[in-house]
Amino acid sequence: MVPKNDHLWVGLVVSIIIPAIAYVLLLQLQAMIGEGAGKAISFELRTVALIAICLNVMPLNYFRKTYRNRSLRGLATGTMILAMAWFFYFGRDLLG
Repeated sequence: MVPKNDHLWVGLVVSIIIPAIAYVLLLQLQAMIGEGAGKAISFELRTVALIAICLNVMPLNYFRKTYRNRSLRGLATGTMILAMAWFFYFGRDLLG
């Protein structure tokens, strides 16, 4: 039996929304920690972006456990697109 809402586009939307929300929350958390410590604490934007992309593991595990294979395929596709965009944007800094 195919679960309800098992569509490729559901995975694609989730793969974009989760990292976007996580990115904003991580930047806010960084600012709050800096204000609380009284010093400027900053992480590089590439690190924050990579952590936000990696948080797609949580919905990936959910889709896998509930047998939503089409959504899982969309999530994996969206995550790969974000990972490639991250590499193209920050790759020059990493590779010299």
